[in-house]
Amino acid sequence: MQNNISKTSLIYPIAKSLNNMGRQITQLMQNQRELSGAVTHEFRTPLARLKFALAMNPTAQSEPWLDMQKDVNELEHLVQEMLDYASTDARIPEMNLAEIPIKQLCQQLIYRLKGSHLTNLNVRVYGDDPQVLADEHFIERAIENLVLNGARYAKEKLEIHVIKQKDVIKICIEDDGIGVSQAMRKKIFSPFFRPDESRDRQKGGAGLGLAIVQRIVDWHQGDCYVTDGELGGAKFVITLPNPF
Repeated sequence: MQNNISKTSLIYPIAKSLNNMGRQITQLMQNQRELSGAVTHEFRTPLARLKFALAMNPTAQSEPWLDMQKDVNELEHLVQEMLDYASTDARIPEMNLAEIPIKQLCQQLIYRLKGSHLTNLNVRVYGDDPQVLADEHFIERAIENLVLNGARYAKEKLEIHVIKQKDVIKICIEDDGIGVSQAMRKKIFSPFFRPDESRDRQKGGAGLGLAIVQRIVDWHQGDCYVTDGELGGAKFVITLPNPF
């Protein structure tokens, strides 16, 4: 900032202080990211040892041991989420943009998840069949995060509705669960945020999945938000520019 201000100017010292403060804040944020990444990586080895020890114990099927296994699995999931979030935190990656049939991508994603996370749910993909200009890996990751989030709270149903409009394409993921209160909707995409007692750690997750969605959608010059769904629960919406 001070490069455009004469050194004889009265505001030059202020501009210089602001620039120094900006550099310090940037360095602090970089140090925090590096520390978080290093600590998270270091967790992996002792967690692997704990999992091995639990698996080798002859009494591992007793209730206390099963609880310990659950805690270790939760920690492992937390570590992976933190690593995933840290990988998106440095800068915008190089995007491999391509024309993607988004409804077909959603159908393939649901088929892949049916054998694991969606076994007890009635899942439907419907609506328009447009193409979007996006990075397939990242946009699939964003939709998958929303699907898995919805699956945690859905009672019986989960739906993906693709809507083609003049300027945008909407991908709506909704469930018949508890929904998200109006007061929490602006905060729900923040890292580590948990909306209320009904969406707590018992449902799994570290509170980073939706933050990753927000970041990916930002890379694609889109938007994401949550509102009330027709099924009675939450409806998460991704909007992407319609280039066609």
